[in-house]
Amino acid sequence: MELKPQFEFDKYGIGVEDIKTAAEQLIKLGNEAKERQTNRFPVEVFPLPVQQIITATNENLNFPIDFIGASLLYAVSVAVGNTHRVEVKKGWLESSVLYLAIVARAGTNKSHPLSFALQPIVEQDKRTYRQYEQQRQEYEKAVSLSKKEREQQAIDEPIKPNWQKFLLSDFTPEALAEVHKFNKRGIGVYVDELAGWFKNFNRYNKGSEMEFWLSVWSGKPINIDRKTGEPVFIPLPFISVGGTIQNGILNELAKEGRTQNGFIDRILFVIPDNIQKPYWSDTDLNPVVSETWQSIVSNLLSISITNDDTFNPSPEILKFTPEAKRILFEWQKANTDQSNDAENEAVSGIYSKLEMYAVRLALILEMMRYACNESDKQAVNVEAIQGALKLVEYFKNSALKVHSIISNASPLDKHPADKQALYKALPNTFTTEIGLQVAESLGVPERTFKRFLNETDLFKWISRGEYEKRI
Repeated sequence: MELKPQFEFDKYGIGVEDIKTAAEQLIKLGNEAKERQTNRFPVEVFPLPVQQIITATNENLNFPIDFIGASLLYAVSVAVGNTHRVEVKKGWLESSVLYLAIVARAGTNKSHPLSFALQPIVEQDKRTYRQYEQQRQEYEKAVSLSKKEREQQAIDEPIKPNWQKFLLSDFTPEALAEVHKFNKRGIGVYVDELAGWFKNFNRYNKGSEMEFWLSVWSGKPINIDRKTGEPVFIPLPFISVGGTIQNGILNELAKEGRTQNGFIDRILFVIPDNIQKPYWSDTDLNPVVSETWQSIVSNLLSISITNDDTFNPSPEILKFTPEAKRILFEWQKANTDQSNDAENEAVSGIYSKLEMYAVRLALILEMMRYACNESDKQAVNVEAIQGALKLVEYFKNSALKVHSIISNASPLDKHPADKQALYKALPNTFTTEIGLQVAESLGVPERTFKRFLNETDLFKWISRGEYEKRI
């Protein structure tokens, strides 16, 4: 669609104000066109206080919008944990578990947004560690006494304390399970360099760690038998993963079958277009911003978790409102059509896993709204599912971009020369009418052109009869 400024110059002269107005309109139109060609992170899906946090950290700390927005989603995922699940239909429940990867080259401020988002949870771990230390000292003092001495001092039989922490950075599946056993609410894995995470999958037992992470994402029970120590069984695991990775290491993800077994499809990638290393900022963040985020996360962490008669978590179940459920199911139909029409299994897998993420992100947004006093969390409503679907569109575009990088080839390369020439001749954004004119000029039949538009890794549907190129 051609963008035209809404003014005309006088035939015989142009005033200073006319030039200024013209320049402003041209800049605005240029920015609008540029924005439409990029994968924009939808900040508007968040509650207003969270939108303000994103804006403030971007302006004062140079946090890229995509990085801080996704980091806040991850922190809320961990804070919610096993307290709530969402029901799609009877027997189908989803948690808020995310596997999140922030992708950028070194120096682009990709680690600090995660640190900021997780700081309230880190502070919670500090508090519980101090409590654990005090309990451990009391325990060691008690066990040093004889049974008679404990009776004389009215000290009960000592029970060894355990630290109930939320975040881990260095771990094995066995260590994770041991920590999770004492914090059944759920835990978060934060790895600054995710490459170290997946490269070590076969460090101890070939294939078993990969299977562990595939199962945990799906919420399947953890059952670990150990040669030394007691076995660990966690019927309702909750482990979210977040971290960073550099663009140049993305190809490592394609190794050892990770593109075939669905592992990569489980990762939400945050990979902005044209990310640049920023200049230093000499402005400080208003302390109110951090305090507001601390309050939001604390509201979630303060939600008590209910246990069943086996002392395992019994999450509160939220259902979708009828209208929210209708929107979700209508979207799923369209997404299924795209999945079925995908040119290969890798792209089809991306669409399939995003269906689960649409549900999970809706739960996260509803809980975030509750923490901001904008929801009573009686159900997942229309605003949450509409926001989740905007996020899914963002993550879908990011996943297709990563898929293109990993496959080490442009999705255009698989097409014959006439279609490649047609694609290059098309404008970045175009209507079906303009596309047909270009196709006709190159001798491409109308039917062939319309089928070509269904290649979702090449074209993005904007609105009825309007498209834009992805590469």
